[in-house]
Amino acid sequence: MKNIQLVIFAGLIVVAGCKTPVNIEAYRENAETATQAGDYVIALEAWKMYFEQLPAGNEPEGPVYARAAHTAYQASDTAQTITWFEQARRKGYDDPSMYLTLAEIYRHQGDIQNELSALERFREKTPREDLDVNTRLFSIYYTTNQHDKAVDAWEDMPDTQKRTAENLERYLDLNMRLKNESLIDSVSLELLKVAPEHLEALEWQAQINYEKGEARYQREMKQYEAKPTSGNYQTLLRGLKAASVDFRKSLQYFEKLWDVNPENRDQYAVYMNNIHVRFNDKEKADYYRKFIK
Repeated sequence: MKNIQLVIFAGLIVVAGCKTPVNIEAYRENAETATQAGDYVIALEAWKMYFEQLPAGNEPEGPVYARAAHTAYQASDTAQTITWFEQARRKGYDDPSMYLTLAEIYRHQGDIQNELSALERFREKTPREDLDVNTRLFSIYYTTNQHDKAVDAWEDMPDTQKRTAENLERYLDLNMRLKNESLIDSVSLELLKVAPEHLEALEWQAQINYEKGEARYQREMKQYEAKPTSGNYQTLLRGLKAASVDFRKSLQYFEKLWDVNPENRDQYAVYMNNIHVRFNDKEKADYYRKFIK
């Protein structure tokens, strides 16, 4: 390795100060040689000298700037990487890998807008699916409140990422904001599988099952009261049994909330009292009534 470095340094010294085409090309050859040897810092300096020595109006093609940019990235010079990639783009270079590298740089810099632009350009320029890119796009769209785009990006994410607590929590929040009730129901159930104490998911399931049970209860009672026959009484009993199933589901979620979120017990007590009233359980109904403010 040291011998390679010495050869390259010697080459740089020999051509220094000379601007003949042969000598200028030697800088580029030195850069390529150093890159192949993994000496990216030396390669970077050779590329800089190559571009500095070029006569005005004699710029290389885009791929040359791109190769230099990749070398600068390997040498951890992100500012030079961006500069050379921009020059490559101006010269018509548009390879998708360039946008992935730029996105990585912008992400580490915390420049979310430029990262997003780079990732979107990558998606435009390649037909192949990159699941990591899709996941990152979902995260950015969510963070920047681009709700519809985030929902679309969700469909392109890998299943493993769709099952993480963080992403399910974000997807639940998105669908709540967009009022997609059918999705809220299914997503909240998936979230509770990986985060059993998630408050929003628990509250959704507690509330939605309570409302289903209460709606069924009211409907069955109204129908029976309109025509209280023996046949309709049997129908009423079957309906109330079905309503009880929903009430019991709701109660399970409220009991969990009662334990994990005690500061809201006064709110939960309203529902828990009502459920036990429907079950004709006066003792428990009275217990929860004490917490209602």
